[in-house]
Amino acid sequence: MPSTSLQSFSTALTEVRELGRASHPELGPDAQESLRLARAIGRAQIVLLSAHFERYVYSLNEEIIAYLNGQDIAGDRFPEIVRLQHSMMPVEEMWRTSWERRTRRLREFISQDGWLWADGANGILVHDRLLVWMKSPNPQNLVRYFKLWGTENIFEAITRSQNWRTSLWLGVQGLVDLRNNIAHGDYAAQATQGDVRRYIAHASMFCERVDRRVSRDIAQLFGIPRPW
Repeated sequence: MPSTSLQSFSTALTEVRELGRASHPELGPDAQESLRLARAIGRAQIVLLSAHFERYVYSLNEEIIAYLNGQDIAGDRFPEIVRLQHSMMPVEEMWRTSWERRTRRLREFISQDGWLWADGANGILVHDRLLVWMKSPNPQNLVRYFKLWGTENIFEAITRSQNWRTSLWLGVQGLVDLRNNIAHGDYAAQATQGDVRRYIAHASMFCERVDRRVSRDIAQLFGIPRPW
């Protein structure tokens, strides 16, 4: 059974594919207007696909945290890397606040994060804290995120051969780079329907394999049933 995040991502891909079938009914395929429309459609598909891919990552994080918050797991059982990431934002905010104004910050930290640093204490994780640093779902950032749940390199964990690993890494990187170029006004950045299909294939492969892997990792890390 896939996660709700993966199910939503798979449904969202329908929108990307449907957009690729759009055309101007009164124009031939070689008309300049048709070529410009095809170009605009390819660019729009890349932006949509990248947005849905990024949303999968954020949604998956929310789903993981919601599940863990319901498992009554003591703070000291979470990996140190998770606890440090969760506490990073309030600690940095406290550091930027003058000493005489830190009372409220200290109280908030003890209330929201103190349980993570005490033996046997329980509390609630805030999912935003674990991804506040991510600007885009490029391969390096994805590797960093999934380290939180015990996988040193997610691309190595979900592929068996170096060729597939390289292809998947470059596919994800290419999608993110192309989306950024389009979003930043690069009019030369474009994608054919063949390009779009390849990016869909890479994004789908990554999400489907990650979905299975992270469910297993969560179960093994905390000794609890798989979340999905």
